[in-house]
Amino acid sequence: MEMEWFYSNNGNRMGPVTPVVFEGLIKDGAVKPETLVWANGLADWKPFGQFSAETAVCAASGGRYLQRDMAPYEGKFISADHKEQFFQRLREGVQQPLHMVYGNFGRRFVAKLIDFIILWVVGTVVNLGTAALFFGSFVFQPKPDPANIGKFMAYNGVAMLVGTVIGVTYAWFFLSRFSATPGKMALGLKVVRSDGSVLSTGRIIGRYFSEMLSGMILCVGYLMIGFDEERRGLHDRICDTRVIKTK
Repeated sequence: MEMEWFYSNNGNRMGPVTPVVFEGLIKDGAVKPETLVWANGLADWKPFGQFSAETAVCAASGGRYLQRDMAPYEGKFISADHKEQFFQRLREGVQQPLHMVYGNFGRRFVAKLIDFIILWVVGTVVNLGTAALFFGSFVFQPKPDPANIGKFMAYNGVAMLVGTVIGVTYAWFFLSRFSATPGKMALGLKVVRSDGSVLSTGRIIGRYFSEMLSGMILCVGYLMIGFDEERRGLHDRICDTRVIKTK
């Protein structure tokens, strides 16, 4: 069973919270050296500062645990709950959460631009083919005509659907196999979960549509990357993903 932390806030007992959440509270200043805390294995409540040296951050999960319940490894500490996971990642060469180097805004922008160009070329070819099926000729941008307005609307609906399928397939194929799209591979980037693991199919699809939201709000969701300490866009926050540097 994972360790649980409790802490005092203006005389009120707060918790339980997980070790990862507790570490976040310390970083945010909600838990200070004088804050009374208690966790499984402690005899009584006492100020966090009195035994902070007896705790350590797990190199696998990023959560705070008591050192006596952790395994030391090359200057790091790994909790009992995450020891197997940590060494499995070590064997696979997967980056651990505390050792991730995040891709900055500029690098991610160039990677996105490369992916956009690839998808634009593919989409243009497919749209020309779709136009030929509907109108009998290759038309880059068919114009509405009162005589065939139904056909025009059907074309736009099919073109939008096909474009979405291409985008989702592109993201799923490359992220599920390489954890990176061609643009990200070219810039030495990879998309992973916050714990360093690979993305599931559902998370890849969810992230694709979450990116639409990042763009819809005047691209504010993308601009967040430049200010977030872990270089997360809105879609990364929604889907718990990180874009890390591999070279």
